[in-house]
Amino acid sequence: MTWMAGSNKRWAAGGGLVAALRPARDAQQLGDLWRRVEAEADGSVFQSWLWLGCRFDERFRRALVLTIEAEERIIAIGLLGCGGRRFGLSQYCLAETGVADEDSVFIEHNGPLVVRDRPEARAAWFAAALRPRAGLGWILRLPGLGPEDAAAARLAGVTDGAVLRAAPWRDLGRLRAAGADCLDVISANTRQQINRAWRRYAASGPIAVARAATVMEAEAWLAALADLHRQTWETRGKAGAFAAAGFERFHAVLVARGVACGVVDVLRVAAGDRVIGYLYNFVWRGRVSAYQSGFAYDPAQPHEKPGLVCHVAAMRHYQERGLNGYDFLAGDDRYKTSLADGSVAMRWMSAAPRRSVAAAILATRARIARWRG
Repeated sequence: MTWMAGSNKRWAAGGGLVAALRPARDAQQLGDLWRRVEAEADGSVFQSWLWLGCRFDERFRRALVLTIEAEERIIAIGLLGCGGRRFGLSQYCLAETGVADEDSVFIEHNGPLVVRDRPEARAAWFAAALRPRAGLGWILRLPGLGPEDAAAARLAGVTDGAVLRAAPWRDLGRLRAAGADCLDVISANTRQQINRAWRRYAASGPIAVARAATVMEAEAWLAALADLHRQTWETRGKAGAFAAAGFERFHAVLVARGVACGVVDVLRVAAGDRVIGYLYNFVWRGRVSAYQSGFAYDPAQPHEKPGLVCHVAAMRHYQERGLNGYDFLAGDDRYKTSLADGSVAMRWMSAAPRRSVAAAILATRARIARWRG
């Protein structure tokens, strides 16, 4: 039994703040609470209740909710999945379940949700989650943290050697303000490749982007995307994202909920009747997250680049719609870096309370990681 286990707990968190830890039993009640905080925060789509509430009862049966309060107002909130035991220690996961199949959805831009006018609540949340404690302690898995959250975790506890992944993105607002196209600001070599590929596809008809208008259409297009995705990865000797049953279950529900509210975009890019590829994106507060894709590589001719053409067509589509950013999400694939003009560093890390056995284990892991280089 760890300090985190058990029933509701409340304690002073310093600076007039109060931390509260409780079981996440009622999805409806938690969803209402989460959306209230969400409205006051600058969170990503991965921190939204649309994402976290998806299949909540199946995925988070034993989850905990940790909040920071100021004058009875919740100013920070995070969901902790109970991830079993590791090294004989209890393990908790920020916004994940701790079950590999369920966590195959791969969360990014993660962290506790913090209201805009109380940024100090971020440090308070991590300090509460990693309260110094002698004894065994626990391991807190922290996937996909941005720079501010990663720094707060390091200040609050002992962390291991984090896995660093950059998320390249393109500033569409800057392009629109300058009256520029995304090809105007990339290397001459990449621009030449894309223009050549564009002309080859355009020989089959005008290149157009269409958005699935209904849930039924989005489901059909996502199935076509998944088929192309599998074909691509199988040629590389790998299964691809859609191989996990939990991934497919999650996104079946997310698409059903997200299309109507405009957050989920399933796009088809075609040249006349010829499909070039599909994109599965999220549109959240003026920013697009390019989450998954399926490209028609099999019939592609030499110099036809379906991935580059689809992303350029999508960026133009979203720029015309008035959106401000196109986020390629984590990964240093060449097509991402060649089309981006910035990036956000995200870290996948674990943390533990200071003075605990768990902290000693993580510190040892960090030293080994540094030694291995």
